[in-house]
Amino acid sequence: MRTTVFRLSLMYALAFSILTAIVLGFVFISTQNYLTERITQTLQTDLATLLEPDADASESGGGRDTRDLIDRIKEIQHFDKTRGGIVALSNSAGKILAGNLLHWPQTIAHKDGTARFNINDSAIPPALRQRSDDFDVLVFVHALPNGNWLIVGQQLADEEDLSEYIGSLFILALLLITLMGLLGGVVMGRAALKQIDQIRNAAQKIARGDLTERLPVHPKRHNEFDEIAIELNLTLDRINALIKGMREVTDNVAHDLRSPLNRLRTRLEVALLDHNQIKPCQHILNESVEDLQGILSTFNTLLSISQAEAGIQRIPFSPQDLSALCRDMGELYEASIEEEYLSLQCDCPTPLMISGNRDLLAQALSNLLDNAIKYTPRGGRITLSTTKLDTWAELRLCDTGTGIPQDQYTHVFQRFVRLDTARNLPGNGLGLAQVLATITAHRGEIHLSDHQPGLCVQILLPLSSAQI
Repeated sequence: MRTTVFRLSLMYALAFSILTAIVLGFVFISTQNYLTERITQTLQTDLATLLEPDADASESGGGRDTRDLIDRIKEIQHFDKTRGGIVALSNSAGKILAGNLLHWPQTIAHKDGTARFNINDSAIPPALRQRSDDFDVLVFVHALPNGNWLIVGQQLADEEDLSEYIGSLFILALLLITLMGLLGGVVMGRAALKQIDQIRNAAQKIARGDLTERLPVHPKRHNEFDEIAIELNLTLDRINALIKGMREVTDNVAHDLRSPLNRLRTRLEVALLDHNQIKPCQHILNESVEDLQGILSTFNTLLSISQAEAGIQRIPFSPQDLSALCRDMGELYEASIEEEYLSLQCDCPTPLMISGNRDLLAQALSNLLDNAIKYTPRGGRITLSTTKLDTWAELRLCDTGTGIPQDQYTHVFQRFVRLDTARNLPGNGLGLAQVLATITAHRGEIHLSDHQPGLCVQILLPLSSAQI
């Protein structure tokens, strides 16, 4: 009873039972109305037969007079005892002139139309009653032109028995349907709970550290539980990949930092042994400081990537002009580019307002410019441009360098990944990983393409609502 599935099943069974009761009630009432209508039509036929003029009266243009009608009633008042027929003629004062009633029924008014009264009414002789139990009599009352009243009727013993029988069947059917609905709800609830138990058991194994465990998915069922299990399995695959990547990062960090730390230890030991030689010691210490600076740079880059991947909730965002940022970075790197005998073309004329963190964006653009300078041979060209694309601000950085193979476009954004062509160049393989983390934190996209020769980096960042 505590589970939502079981409660919903019971609610469905209750709603289905109520709907069934409404349908069966409508059928029951319709059946009763049909029976009443059939009897009423029969009574109207009997009345028309009584009032039908004979041949002599038709020729003279008249109908049955009171004497003829009394004689007609005396002839037929005993012919239909099997169905409990009622027929009587009374004057305006209610005195019976002819028929099988003792007096005018107490509960029947002198008014044209159908009416009902109880079989125990004293107007009906005991010998005329079909049975001794309680039931109704349906009558049709008609006013004659001379002020007399004619009444024809039929006892409803058989019709009421039929109605009671049908009502009992409907109640039995409603009970069976309700029980079957409750049973079906329980069965469906247990089936759903079984799937939930399978998911809970798998989740418990995952919580205990077994990240290879996956939620069960039926190969043919494909219901909502299977859809949820598929999505959760994809999430678990992502988590497992992240943990695997974290382990690889740890291994790579240990591998990349081992050599500089060993060299630093050796140099410091040499400096301590050769403390009398000032200049060699200074040179060794300077090299050690450079190695320490490289180690600190690696850790700072990892910290920057972690901050960017943490999301915008932990990064202060403010309105930024992407074009102005690109122009500033172009001016900052102009001297370095010229020293490498390269040319820079900066085309960022239109202000493009975005919401972002200037320091992170500047660091990401700095990494891209460093890579462009590093991998572009002398005489090459670097272009930096911004433009508006629908609801996006586009930043495009292209160079004429060695480029990246297309099958490595996704791989190069992972941490500590360096292609074979970059093994002999300075770096730690974290630059593009930091760029991707920054762009993702800004709800943007980054795409690589072949510049023939070289590489084009396209960055798309959402424009602020004021500029869309």
